[in-house]
Amino acid sequence: MNVNDIFIGPLLRRAQEDLVVVCLATFKPFNLRFSVKEAGQKDWLGHDDLPVAIAVSADLFFYFGRVTPGNKKFPTHKLLAYSIGVLDVNEVADYSDFEKIVKEDGLAYGENPLPTFFLQASTKKLNVLYGSCRKIHDDKGGKMDALSHGDTLVAGSINDLDRRPAILCLGGDQIYADDVHQISMAEILALAKKIEGTAPEKLPIAAVLPGINGRKDFVTKYAKFTSGESENHLVTFAEYLAMYGLMWNGRNWTNPAKLDHFTNTLSKVRRLLANTPTYMIFDDHDVTDDWNLSLKWMRDVYSFKLGKRIVANGLMAFWLCQGYGNDTDLYHDPPDYELIDLIQDRHKNYALAEETFWAIKTWEFFTPTYPFIYFLNTRTQRGYRDGSGGNDPGAPAYLKSLPSWAVTFKKLQQLLKRQNQNLPLVLVAAAPVFGFKFIEDLQNAVSAVAGPYFLDLESWSANRRHLMLFLQLMGDQNVVLLSGDVHYAFTSTVKFTVFDDKTLRDAIKLMPAGVSLPKTPTGVTPTYDALWTAHFLQLTSSALKNFASATFTQIPANLTTMEPALILTEDDDSELGTFENDEFTIYESNPFNPERVIKVKKTKQEVKPARLFRQHINDAFNSPYIGDHNLGVASFQDKTVTNYFFTAHGKETERTWDFANNKLWN
Repeated sequence: MNVNDIFIGPLLRRAQEDLVVVCLATFKPFNLRFSVKEAGQKDWLGHDDLPVAIAVSADLFFYFGRVTPGNKKFPTHKLLAYSIGVLDVNEVADYSDFEKIVKEDGLAYGENPLPTFFLQASTKKLNVLYGSCRKIHDDKGGKMDALSHGDTLVAGSINDLDRRPAILCLGGDQIYADDVHQISMAEILALAKKIEGTAPEKLPIAAVLPGINGRKDFVTKYAKFTSGESENHLVTFAEYLAMYGLMWNGRNWTNPAKLDHFTNTLSKVRRLLANTPTYMIFDDHDVTDDWNLSLKWMRDVYSFKLGKRIVANGLMAFWLCQGYGNDTDLYHDPPDYELIDLIQDRHKNYALAEETFWAIKTWEFFTPTYPFIYFLNTRTQRGYRDGSGGNDPGAPAYLKSLPSWAVTFKKLQQLLKRQNQNLPLVLVAAAPVFGFKFIEDLQNAVSAVAGPYFLDLESWSANRRHLMLFLQLMGDQNVVLLSGDVHYAFTSTVKFTVFDDKTLRDAIKLMPAGVSLPKTPTGVTPTYDALWTAHFLQLTSSALKNFASATFTQIPANLTTMEPALILTEDDDSELGTFENDEFTIYESNPFNPERVIKVKKTKQEVKPARLFRQHINDAFNSPYIGDHNLGVASFQDKTVTNYFFTAHGKETERTWDFANNKLWN
């Protein structure tokens, strides 16, 4: 095995005390052993001589080493290393080729001859890198790929495990399957041909697949896609895989100089992914722009043979390159091998592969860290606009259907019972749950005229009932949200109080089975008492490499959300005011002098409160808007969270929040 045999990898994936997963994809078949030891030590702690092997074609092979410790558990808070050996006919592993590859391609840090990592101890701080949206040809938000900053941070803390990032969380749009530059497309077509070999994919329609810059009309007509940048849309399974090869390994490029603002730092990105346990979830561009934007979109695409095929190809490629390594236990039983067989034998029964990958419901997972981080799937199990009884399939959908929320809620409750009560619930949501109000107001206004696809009207706030369902399901938790998608960075704190009113009582009747709330209303009629309060901290880092639209960059420097809380009432009205000591102070404008605000005291019965929503953006406690390419860096210890964004200028806007300090949310 040599450097040119490797398609992608090594990618370090799930890492915990009883399992370490490493992915390697090669252009030739090999008999491999994956091994883990303490860095600098001679003896191995564990091996996998029978990695999961997937023959994608006669010229591409994926291997997933699932290394378990031979004795007890892998140690925490110690530097570990891994290697990949080639087994000979006597099952003796030779690690020398891998060590040569590591040295030649610079895959290790410092003086280490092998890639290294560590497992966070339960009592130690968790340091997390997070980001999303990495488009090859974008350079408007900075010439550098911000994911490479993660390599800089790891390189500066190789042995300092109190500072070194323990994991990397990628929240969507790891590839852009629709928005592909013509230079990238030429590379993709060449690499896809190498992957397919003598068995190219036969499309389910008679039309000829166009080449470079000729696919927009093709995917619009035959797949019913709605992407506005689809001249070079990926179509075949091999093309999707080729895109991953270009994203993660500079050796797959034949002419890297033409897009050197991306390729120049690929070696740093590859080293980061080889040395940091990495967890990934999809968003739309991993398959196509607007993917499942509404139920109408999903039904239209599913009804077109080519649309159904392309989405399945994107999901198969995601499963191989991103999904499986997140948590192999989700696919370890017979379904795992059914999926493998479907990929390997797809040419024999592509229709079955399509149906199976469209139907997968096990995309969500959590990290083996303290706190755990739960990745939400907000793409493949969407619901109607108005829940189970909705009747407008073209409107913004629930990002998660009611049945999927029931499964997620049950899992979160189980996980929270095992976690230290001081730790927050940390969720990865591809799109921000709480948007930058200035921008979301603009999106709503434009979409009312141009339609939902023009500016991707699919924020959580686009469907108010779904947002309210989510907020209510969070109960009285302290919640941290890691998000991206919007191509700019910011932080926000949100306080959400639920009152005993008629709307809550009606909502309880519609909630998924098995859902329990912190407090249930009693008596026959609403009391309008405050029942519980949740505190949210949203950290949004985006994009690694995709500049925000010029429409959204003119954010006033002094724009802040400092007004009083928004009080939603039982009558579906709203008031601005405060709620303290069981009393409301409502802020009303004087009709004779609009610049003067009048404060009016009101009782609960006068207001009939349903929910109280208080959001801080761009204020003294939160990071301001950042449009440059950036990588998020967050740390968690007990009730304290620290965050900053790393850009081409270095560390920016570091902030610390303590959930024990209520003034940060009041």
